Amino acid sequence: MLANSPPHVDVISTPTTDFRYKAIVYVLIALFGLGTWTNLAGVWIELPIIVPVLPESWQLPAKLALLINSASLFPIIIVFASLIFKLNTASFEVSVNFVLLSTSIVLAIAFAYLWDKTALLFGREQSVYLMFLCFITAIADCMSSTTFIPFLHRYEPIYLNAYFTGEAFTALLPAMFGVGQGIGKSDCQLIANSTFVEIQHAPRFSVRTYFLLLSSLPLSALLAFSILRLMKTGRSKVKPPEPKSKPRVFILLDNINHVGLIEQTMDTINSIEMKLKRGRAQSNCLKTFILSELGIYLFILFQASAILYGICPGLTTFSLNAYSATTFHYTIIISQFAYPIIALLATSTPELPSKIIYSIYIATLVLFAYILVTAKMSPCPPLVNQTIGHVIIFSVWISIHLTGSYIRISMGNYFRRNLGHRGLVWFGVSTQSGSLVGAIINFFLTNTFQLFQERNTCEQTLRCV
Repeated sequence: MLANSPPHVDVISTPTTDFRYKAIVYVLIALFGLGTWTNLAGVWIELPIIVPVLPESWQLPAKLALLINSASLFPIIIVFASLIFKLNTASFEVSVNFVLLSTSIVLAIAFAYLWDKTALLFGREQSVYLMFLCFITAIADCMSSTTFIPFLHRYEPIYLNAYFTGEAFTALLPAMFGVGQGIGKSDCQLIANSTFVEIQHAPRFSVRTYFLLLSSLPLSALLAFSILRLMKTGRSKVKPPEPKSKPRVFILLDNINHVGLIEQTMDTINSIEMKLKRGRAQSNCLKTFILSELGIYLFILFQASAILYGICPGLTTFSLNAYSATTFHYTIIISQFAYPIIALLATSTPELPSKIIYSIYIATLVLFAYILVTAKMSPCPPLVNQTIGHVIIFSVWISIHLTGSYIRISMGNYFRRNLGHRGLVWFGVSTQSGSLVGAIINFFLTNTFQLFQERNTCEQTLRCV
């Protein structure tokens, strides 16, 4: 019987099969990255179409930015709770990710049918349904920043760039849907009392169809995440830390009668060592952190997030729509391509010298200053009636998305490499808190102090020089 039994065959993993499996994991993690921020990216791309329709008009982006970034408080509270109570957040990351991805699919469908519904609030007609959906979506997306990225700590570092690539496509794919949708044309028509009004024409397909198409992205992310949980390829192998040996003091005993003196000497040595350790910790901790590369990078990430994700979204109408609805629409769409481009570049150069990071950060500040000037000068920003003005504002907005995105990706790689799982959590907290502070500042500037003015293209074209 033994002679007739089939021989045992060992399946040997070859470099080719390993590469294939790793490539599959790379693609799956990129698809997993599609599950975050897709719905909100779609809302921003649809702004040129929905702003003229909804009652908030040009102030809608500032209100949405504040609501969306206020949701960042929830994951920040969770992170601090995990630090205070020493909770192991990794234990529930998988289940939370399944819930977030499923919720994202439902919310995309809800956007499709409720985006234009309004209700009376504080005596005014307001887009209550859209704002509520944006707030709930933002909570889910902000939560994903503290569970999606830390989940990748289970995988080899190379797969973090795969996630950033997929996350980049959460802007790229909604933008491509927006290109197919178009903006529709607008005409100035004369009505009574010699008054011109702007008439908007429908795009190629409706906002409802757009969000229904968008729901396919989180669905793909959910399927990819489910497959990842069944695969072991690409998981990082954690080595147990080696125990650190304590320095010891050896004393040669020439006379046994001196034992008491020796014990007293040992106690004195131990107390001196403890005082030295406490002194170094207290004097160097805060100062070293602030002046360290880690502290500077956290500040840069915080401020860049405040500008790119907090302030700039609320300035889009005043800085772009003042030039034209077409400039507004296509600048918003093309700027979504910035993140995928930077994500691809980051795969080849994931690490940059600090001097280059600082230069990119300064360039971001300069670009933001010009955007702020154009918004403040609305309804007549610089060169508003000249083609060169449209080209400049278009280029500035694209450039700030390029520089801001590169800062974010390079910071993500830095914190992952130097601090591991905890660093990625702090990366998410710094990004979300910076975005919230920026949104609060922009809301006060736009809605409370009303520093920026709308422009009626039909009435004021001739008055801008």
